[in-house]
This record gives sequence, C-alpha cells and structure tokens, in this order.
Amino acid sequence: MPTNTFLNLESEKKTRILKAVIDEFSEKQYEQVQISDIIKHAKIPRGSFYQYFVDKEDLYLYLIDIIRNEKMLFLMNTLGNSQGMNFLDLVRKLYDDGVKFALRFPQYVKILDHLLKNKSKIYEKLMSDNIKIAEDIYADLIDKDKAKGLIKEDIDTRTFSRIIVQLTANIAVEELDMNHQDESYQKMLERNNQVLKIIERGVLKG
Repeated sequence: MPTNTFLNLESEKKTRILKAVIDEFSEKQYEQVQISDIIKHAKIPRGSFYQYFVDKEDLYLYLIDIIRNEKMLFLMNTLGNSQGMNFLDLVRKLYDDGVKFALRFPQYVKILDHLLKNKSKIYEKLMSDNIKIAEDIYADLIDKDKAKGLIKEDIDTRTFSRIIVQLTANIAVEELDMNHQDESYQKMLERNNQVLKIIERGVLKG
C-alpha cells in the first residue's frame, strides 16, 4: 500500500501519477509494465517512486484495491436491495451493473481482463481468495432458491456458482465500443441474457 508521503501529495500530482499507472497497466500485462515507463509518463524522479511505493507489486495491489472499491460502489445498490430477488434475476442485475461499470471505466476493465487472462503469481495472490468468497456467496444464494423450489435440487451448487462467477467476472472487453456506448451496452446485455436463458431452460427437449 502507498506510503503517507504519496497519500499526502497534492491532488494534481497524485492524479497525474495514477493516470500514468492506469495507462500502463491497462495496455500491458503486469509482467510487461516497467517502473521506468511509469515514472517517465508521470514525470517524477525514480527516487520519488520509491518514496511512494515499495515496488511494482505494491503499486499494483493499490491499483487493484482502487478498482475493487469503485466496483463495489457500483454494485452496492443492487446488493443492498437484493432481498426477495431470485438468484438469476440478481445475476442479471449484477451483470447489468458490471456492463455500466465497464463503459464508465474501460481502462479498469482492461486491467482486470489482463489479470484474469494471465494466471500468474500475482493472479493467485489477488484473485484466488476473492473468487472463492464470491463462489461461497453465490452458493448460499443458490441453496436458498433450492429451498424455495426455484432451482432444481439435483443441480450441483458449487458447479453452478462457479459458472456464474465466471459469467459475471468476464465482461467482454472486445465488445466495449466507447464510440457507440448504447449499442455496446445492449449487445453485451443481450449476450448475457442468452446465456441465462440457456441456464434457465436447459438445452434438451422434453
């Protein structure tokens, strides 16, 4: 996490540094990002970087924390008003929120996309526990809908929760079109709705 020296920087300088960090990590995989490129774009001396962060990993953990907090703010309204909502309707709404988040913060989504696709050591450090927590939350909601008779008893809860975690985590970066946001939004929602229809109805006749 950043030092107090970084946290106490004037707003303009802190914003400039974070913009350079976001630009670099949104364009490259974690391993490809160089501190030298960050300090060049942020227009700070190398020595200053090490007054602000221990190393690249320390900086990256801070960046992911920023993204996670921003996304939680986006999801908070849905999660706070999910009482009485069945599981698949909640998934549908969370995906809708996720698409809106992607359109508002496309660079954040690219950073997360790099992280999810590149199963490196930093992925294990950051994501394995978070994914397990999400799976546990979804598993609990699935079991509650089973108890209400909304989901078949013979559906494996853990497998279903894993499918949903993957569905909601993988907002398709390649479908983000910032020049046609409404069209991009509708296309991504439609794709998700088609997946959820298959889940709801199954694929076999009879």
